[in-house]
Amino acid sequence: MKLTVADGPLFPAREIKSAAEAAAIREGNRCAALGFAAAERLLRASRIKGDRLFSGGVPLTSERLKFAIETACLEAGALSLGTIAAGGDQACDPHGSGHGPLRAHQLIIVDIFPRVQRTGYHGDMTRTFLRGRASEPQRALVAAVRAAQLGALQVIRAGVNGREVHRGVVAEFTRRGYETKYTARGSVGFFHGTGHGLGLAVHELPRISGSVDYELKTNAVVTVEPGLYYPGLGACRIEDVVQVTPGRPKLLSRFHYDWEIR
Repeated sequence: MKLTVADGPLFPAREIKSAAEAAAIREGNRCAALGFAAAERLLRASRIKGDRLFSGGVPLTSERLKFAIETACLEAGALSLGTIAAGGDQACDPHGSGHGPLRAHQLIIVDIFPRVQRTGYHGDMTRTFLRGRASEPQRALVAAVRAAQLGALQVIRAGVNGREVHRGVVAEFTRRGYETKYTARGSVGFFHGTGHGLGLAVHELPRISGSVDYELKTNAVVTVEPGLYYPGLGACRIEDVVQVTPGRPKLLSRFHYDWEIR
């Protein structure tokens, strides 16, 4: 048997999404939005005692927040596994799922990527919340992440190199004074890609990062998720999903950006 090594992805057709696939991804994000709404209700109903959050007379934990999110997604027909609900310095690890009591006046990253059971397609959205009163440095951090995301959304279109989209995000953070550092003890700032493809897998082609050149194609579906991570201050990530077009990208996710819950 003669074998030939594949050049590029094994299933290149998966990068381009049909109208039906885009609708399936939008449904995944609708389920994710229901998870955010459940998380927001729980945070809004919580009581602040000292620096802790309490719900039903007991501490509100990451685990309880994730359970509320995953229950809402399941009721909507989607399975949400690996949900992230991480507060404070825990959120400074982008892949840390969060554990233990959540604190008042700290940024809480919530990342939901449910798989719709009927179709197998995923949603993938992230919002950042804070229950209590935010400090000015926290507000500046969130404003920087949202501005970087909006800037990326303005330049994403067919034919654009994903590396250039990522560089624009880095430039926005640099302009606002947010430095990225890589040390033996860990990284701070913005140290992951701006986005990735989404579909039957949570992570698939294409890539929007500083490490690869990748020309975005019409009808590809990508996440746009800049973030900043600084232990001691906290972390913020905001993520939406768009379908690439020759012009302005088509938004496939929807949930508000009001993050401070007083």
